[in-house]
Amino acid sequence: MPREAAILSYMRWLKNKTRIDSATERELQRARWDQRDRALFHEIMYGVVRQHGRIEWLINRMTTTRDKPDPAGHAAVAVGLYQILFLDRIPEYAIVDSAVEIAKRHGGPLVGGWVNAILRRATVDKAELLAMLPDKGVTNSVDRLSVEHSYPSWMVSRWSDLIGKDGLREFLEWGNRRSHVTLRVNTQKIDSAGLFARLEQDGAKPSLHDDFPNFISIEQSGEWNFMGILKDGLASVQDLSQGLVARLVDPKPEEEILDLCSAPGGKTGHLSEIQPEAIIYSTDKAEERLQLVGELVERNGYTNVKVAPYHEIVGSRKKFDAVLVDAPCSGTGVLSKRPDLRWRRSPDDIKRMSSIQASLLNYAADRVKTGGRVIYSTCSVEPEENGQIIDRFLANRGDFEQIPVNSVIPDIPSTTIDRLQLWGTEIKADGVFAAILRKN
Repeated sequence: MPREAAILSYMRWLKNKTRIDSATERELQRARWDQRDRALFHEIMYGVVRQHGRIEWLINRMTTTRDKPDPAGHAAVAVGLYQILFLDRIPEYAIVDSAVEIAKRHGGPLVGGWVNAILRRATVDKAELLAMLPDKGVTNSVDRLSVEHSYPSWMVSRWSDLIGKDGLREFLEWGNRRSHVTLRVNTQKIDSAGLFARLEQDGAKPSLHDDFPNFISIEQSGEWNFMGILKDGLASVQDLSQGLVARLVDPKPEEEILDLCSAPGGKTGHLSEIQPEAIIYSTDKAEERLQLVGELVERNGYTNVKVAPYHEIVGSRKKFDAVLVDAPCSGTGVLSKRPDLRWRRSPDDIKRMSSIQASLLNYAADRVKTGGRVIYSTCSVEPEENGQIIDRFLANRGDFEQIPVNSVIPDIPSTTIDRLQLWGTEIKADGVFAAILRKN
């Protein structure tokens, strides 16, 4: 059942903090649950990982050092606490009873008794536990915000310096929202009104975006990625902010454009739809992920896309009119969709990523024609991965100049004129950075 699967999956995640989306997807493919159970499993898994920091803090205060449970008991308490404190549609007795039975089955009667004691206390002291925070007298202290919003303290400290106290709390809350799915309409097959009607017919709850007419959001559940509209090639999963990046490429008829880090293919497909008369070359160093691009291209019917192995693109030395570098990054702009990243990243990762990003940008610069352009982007909010990369590049490459992003999209929402730089709260989407560089 979904609660037991969630407890066992979370127990494995505590031991080895892998990608939560992959782990959840594997369990959903294996299970034979109805839609309601699939949605419950998805909600618990993403929710307990999102609130991992706060739940662990509470567990440490509800137990003694001598009283630490075995892994099954720990996971059962964490999953139970998440449901009791953060969900309101499940009877508390059902949460406690199921957690205790699962803990007994996998850890024995003593573990079951420990789980029972902790969770029954939580049902009685729910309001007290929700109000329990460090530094009660300091509303915006790093320690308090870190526990209250369930982020590592090093992240909160960094962002406090970058965004300031006023914007920090809003950003932390935005990163903790229950993730929804944004679909980009494949305008080569259907229009927004037609897709909206199809989604309603399929039982989804779609909503339109006034400023982004080809994007539709739906509430996320355990079944969303099996929807027929994706299989039929009528839409692709893509966030609004990533749609802005594709528009900044601004493909022209007969141009040859390279999407260098293309997997899983959202931007490749968007470029094809924006300009069907351009030729889009799509590649990615990860071969297994590049297969996803090929599947998307075939499914959606993109006839102007050529999916090529990475070694083939690197070995050809062909030059392009434009190169899109959607660089691998820390992902701190997409924490609502990838809540596990906050627990898997460290400050060293940002330094490591920036080195990779600089190398990719320099490689792309050598593959663009004179007069052509490189579009560099990330889904990070960290300066070391964004503006500092561009500043160093321009300082070292006198043959390139920066093109203001608002010269391509005049009404683009941005915190700067020259570069697209959003924390996500500005347009209610993911955080994003992008810059356009032209070869003189």
